Amino acid sequence: MMILWGVSTLLLAGLASAAGRLNNTSRPVENDKVKDQFIPAPYDRQKIGGLLGERLRLNLEGNLVRADEPGLLAELKNRPSKPPRISEYIGKFLHAASNTWAYTGDQRLKNTMDRLVRALIAAQLPDGYLAIANGDPRWTIEDVWGHKYVLIGLLSYYQVTGDRPALNAARKIGDLLTRTFSPGTIFRSGPELGLAAASVLEPACTLYRYTGEKRNLASHIVRAYHLPNGLGFLQPPVGDLSLYKTANGTASDILSNLVGLLELHRLTGDQSFLKPALAAWKDILAKRLYVTGTTSSGEYFKDDFVLPGEEGARVGYGCATWSWLQLNWQLLRLTGQPQYADELERTVYNQLLGAQDPRNGELSCFTPLIGRKKPAPITECCSSSALRGISMIPQLAWGTLQGGPAVLFYTPGEVTLPVQAADGAMEVGIKSETQFPLDGAVALSIEPSRPGRFPIFLRVPSWCSRYTASVSGTVVSGQPGQFLRLERTWQRGEHVEVRMDMTVQVLPGGRSYPGYVTIQRGPQVLALDRSLNPAVPFLHRAAPAALSALQLLDASRKLPAGWRGAQAYSIAGLVVGPSANGKQFLARKELTLVPFADARDYRVWLPRPDKLPLGPVAPTAFGTESWSRDGNGDGSICDERSDTYHTTSQGPPAPEDWYAVEMDQPQTILRAVYRHGKLFPHGGWFDTSEGKPLIQIKRTREGSWETVAMLDSYPQTTSARPPNLYDGQAFEVKFKGPVRAAGIRIVGHPGQAFSSCAELAAYER
Repeated sequence: MMILWGVSTLLLAGLASAAGRLNNTSRPVENDKVKDQFIPAPYDRQKIGGLLGERLRLNLEGNLVRADEPGLLAELKNRPSKPPRISEYIGKFLHAASNTWAYTGDQRLKNTMDRLVRALIAAQLPDGYLAIANGDPRWTIEDVWGHKYVLIGLLSYYQVTGDRPALNAARKIGDLLTRTFSPGTIFRSGPELGLAAASVLEPACTLYRYTGEKRNLASHIVRAYHLPNGLGFLQPPVGDLSLYKTANGTASDILSNLVGLLELHRLTGDQSFLKPALAAWKDILAKRLYVTGTTSSGEYFKDDFVLPGEEGARVGYGCATWSWLQLNWQLLRLTGQPQYADELERTVYNQLLGAQDPRNGELSCFTPLIGRKKPAPITECCSSSALRGISMIPQLAWGTLQGGPAVLFYTPGEVTLPVQAADGAMEVGIKSETQFPLDGAVALSIEPSRPGRFPIFLRVPSWCSRYTASVSGTVVSGQPGQFLRLERTWQRGEHVEVRMDMTVQVLPGGRSYPGYVTIQRGPQVLALDRSLNPAVPFLHRAAPAALSALQLLDASRKLPAGWRGAQAYSIAGLVVGPSANGKQFLARKELTLVPFADARDYRVWLPRPDKLPLGPVAPTAFGTESWSRDGNGDGSICDERSDTYHTTSQGPPAPEDWYAVEMDQPQTILRAVYRHGKLFPHGGWFDTSEGKPLIQIKRTREGSWETVAMLDSYPQTTSARPPNLYDGQAFEVKFKGPVRAAGIRIVGHPGQAFSSCAELAAYER
């Protein structure tokens, strides 16, 4: 534990010289009509330690200062005719780097930013074009999307450095986009029904704020929302907004458009731009929010309460997590309401930190609730979004509210805030000493520049069952989900002692995981990690022994050498395993849980003790699943559940569909079971008029597929109409003898437009 905090302490020592670094940077020239209620602390007037400080350090050292500059610039310089989204990566990198340099003052990072910005400006064409298409036609792939992120990167760099050439390059982009697009045309210039292109609204507002130059781009986008091919954001009744039914349900793009509308609300004061964001927030919170603080599967919103969590569901792509973080941050600033800070904490401590490898800072594109994380060096859009999210943490921790300091995140560190006391302006320093989230004790030292009367706001987390703050012997209780306001005449050297319960909650699995639960301690969702539970043969066959009066015991002593994290907890559990004769046994064993942010190969959802399955365990359970075409679905095809399924319904019909599950190592298997998924009027079954579905295996992960059996038990069907099948119906085939296989798949002709699969499993007996 002390090692973790010690690393951050060394970092803080190097940050002291950063204070005051940004005093001469850019200032907005256009005043907002709506003033923010919560104002984040300046980056350069704070230092963060502990867990969050360590993760900020990893983001700097593991990613930002190791940027592949030639790789970021190569495609931009060459401008291929069918480009990757490289200008997006440069923009996101510059945004994260600008935030991090403002916080750390790291000269290595500043030098990298300077070189990238100079190269960007040099690559800009005379008319302002700064994406990567090679000649005409422009605006046919993701050109506007790329320009959006170049705008964000240039403007972020300008905000922290005051560099006028960067602002001028951004001006040229704004002028080009304004000349190019009229109302409605921007929706025809890129993917996702034009959602991606229209999300340029956010940096367009920022450009206006820092130049004062009126362009028609923002008004063109807003007018286009009302057109038949628009998004319907501004059409009543927004109170009934369903993001699943909005446009094509692309999470990050929809939320990015809403963030742009919030910026427009801030600039204009128009309430109609605020209402859809509030309605979307309520819709996500009630129906589309994962317990780890992200939203969407495969970056698309699912139907109400459908929240599949396996690897195949591609939970919470970094872009979706970032966009949800941004929506909450914007609403927090505009309203000053604590519920948005609660959601920021949930996202940061779970999904955002969970995307980062705590050993080296590498980032995952998406982070499942069941499966394995796959962090890698920054190479694509979603890990770049996680990079930005972590760089934002100093903007989320503390700031001012109603003229007084506000503490939102409980982290060790220091901050200096401008405060409007009853008798005039002053500065207030706050030093926070805590081991949160290890425990809920926080000591705050208050250092006003002079004695003065002002309030201090302390966020009482919604997960906390008991919260008290003590000042000069007076103890005050806080209400969960509210701010505790402490107003008095503060003297230098006063202290606030906070005590909060790190409340343990057992959360139900909802529609996607009926009969399952997860355990949350304080803000952190806990996970059952494979490497820390060697006595558990099958993670999905382990359950808490009891759910009432659940006790977590400190198990940090069990953490192996090299484990980057200080927390581990044990609970009494029930575990299913095989006996010598192949039958199953049920035993009481201790289970070790760690925060989701630290887990590597794990499960968040655990069976209830009364729902623990006892049947044969398939070697294919929770393998790597794939399919010939993407589609709709409600979960995994290898989770040993017949109530979840996947389809191949997206894209044009294909002559052949397949579903596959691959294992880490070859296993001996004797039989295979395919379970039908779900029937729809226009597909969902296999057409057997030209032959029954085939069962194929791969003998090694690198090998080729070979047919080993035909699924003779599958009924005779045609493509003309749905057959008489029920959801989850099983069809089994036994091989001629045992075979060694590293993968299994079913191949068949789709009925009408597509097929479906609830489960594909192979068994040893």
